[in-house]
Amino acid sequence: MIIVSKEGQLANRIVHASSFMVNAHEHNYRVKHLFFNDYYSFFSESLEKKDQPIRFWGKRSSWVINFFQNAVSFLVKALLKLRIKRLPFFEIIKYEGYDQDAIPFDLNKEEYLNKAKSKLVLVHGWLFRDRENLQTHKEVLINNWTPNNRFRENIDRYYMQYKKDHDILIGVHIRGGDYKKFEGGKWYYTQEQYYAKMKEVACLRSFSGKKVAFVICTNEKDISILSSNDFSVFNEERHFVEDLYLLAKCDYIIGPPSTFSMWASFYGNVPLYMINEMNSQLTEDCFDSKITFF
Repeated sequence: MIIVSKEGQLANRIVHASSFMVNAHEHNYRVKHLFFNDYYSFFSESLEKKDQPIRFWGKRSSWVINFFQNAVSFLVKALLKLRIKRLPFFEIIKYEGYDQDAIPFDLNKEEYLNKAKSKLVLVHGWLFRDRENLQTHKEVLINNWTPNNRFRENIDRYYMQYKKDHDILIGVHIRGGDYKKFEGGKWYYTQEQYYAKMKEVACLRSFSGKKVAFVICTNEKDISILSSNDFSVFNEERHFVEDLYLLAKCDYIIGPPSTFSMWASFYGNVPLYMINEMNSQLTEDCFDSKITFF
């Protein structure tokens, strides 16, 4: 089974590949991923293990790899446009569905598993999922998506620096850029709105009497959220892999709906509050400790 579509940025591609990883582990077939070379070097120490159920073609970007990827993408898209999904040597499974309420393609379907075990299958699309085995084989994902040691050392250093003198660390994922237009901009929030929500969180009854600190993780360059008398704020430029796995070490996470914060919550078993509406009332029950990927 070969993944032949490039699904978003780092967290999207981890989430996308993870369902195939655990499904292949459960049902004993092999997966090849053609589109992870942008990020492979960040996880190479764990992804190169011999018992890995998924293999990655083109571990480093080069013009040869890019040419091959473009050629595969062109071929697959051309065949799909011609409504050709089956050829003597392979079959293409394309699954439409990018909306938040779309029904996922269940990788445990008998028809799919029969094909994955018996023929060359190319899969194209975002919403392929195996939610059951994401939980059952979570340890497989943890072992294979652990970042390289150079990142872990920095993450541990940041964590110890931020945790010192604080009882609670709350990761704040601030998503800018594409969120101005994504889903009509409904999850694009201003710095002032994030700051107001942080003050709400710090005032929750369960945090009363505790020293709270917020760790800002963002792809935005000009974030100027400052500490208050009630909490501290740590905001500095870090590598996005460090941001992702630093969130996974926090005690709580808040942020708009995003696979970035969802993966951090899943990986680190961290309760997550997804801010679907900034004006919604916040309670302790808003934090979800059992994340399932949409």
